[in-house]
Amino acid sequence: MRFDVGLLGPEHAGAFRALRLEALERHPCAFAAAHDEEAGQSAADASERLAHQAVFGGFVADALLGVAGFATPALARKRHKGLLWGVYVREGARGRGLGRALVARVIEHARTQVVQLHAAVAIDNAVACGLYRDLGFVSYGIEPRGLKAGERYFDQALMVLMLDGPR
Repeated sequence: MRFDVGLLGPEHAGAFRALRLEALERHPCAFAAAHDEEAGQSAADASERLAHQAVFGGFVADALLGVAGFATPALARKRHKGLLWGVYVREGARGRGLGRALVARVIEHARTQVVQLHAAVAIDNAVACGLYRDLGFVSYGIEPRGLKAGERYFDQALMVLMLDGPR
């Protein structure tokens, strides 16, 4: 499969919002955001988000099939750290390198912004944990009950990638 990865802009708000809602509905234990919370947001909200946050999209032809986001904390003393968030690839496009390309693009962007990149992933998501490890992330802990979806709790692996060399 031939895909292109690029930074999303406000013009991609509709496709981004649809893919994000699909991700939250199909995999509620994989994301901090809840479907019902984001479903209440408008296309204008999605456009505003894309105008102010780095979100990368993976396209095949003109179809958005995957996303991965980057954020930095608001607090000045924490702005040396970035967060990889919202990684999702539509089911039919999985296993073909799109997720790897999206996360690699976030890492490339993060290198220009921060000295370390953090990720949190449900410990039972072996594919995501393996991908992040392959790209250089190391686990530094487990957050018990890091997420709650419905009545279920999910432990999260806390991972970091040092972008400025060894600690």
